[in-house]
Amino acid sequence: MDTSKGSERINDEGDVEIKVETVDHRSPAGEKSEPKDEKVEITHVFPSDDKPGTHKVVGEAVGKVVENVQSAKEAMSKTQKTE
Repeated sequence: MDTSKGSERINDEGDVEIKVETVDHRSPAGEKSEPKDEKVEITHVFPSDDKPGTHKVVGEAVGKVVENVQSAKEAMSKTQKTE
C-alpha cells in the first residue's frame, strides 16, 4: 500500500494500522466565511483474519445459513413428493 503521506504498522492487537496525513477543509457552522484548512491524521485499521469479530466469522455464519437453507429445500422437496 502507498504510504508516501503516512505510515504503516502492526498495532498491539495484530491489526494493520495505516496513518495518513491529509487536510480537512472546515467552514464554521452558521457563519459565512472562508473554509479553514486544518492538517489532520486519519487512521485506517485493517483487522487480521484470525480474530473474532472479523469477516471470517461473518463468512462462517453465511456458510451455516446456506447449509440450513439447502437442508430446508431438501426437506420441502421430500414432503412434496410424498403428497
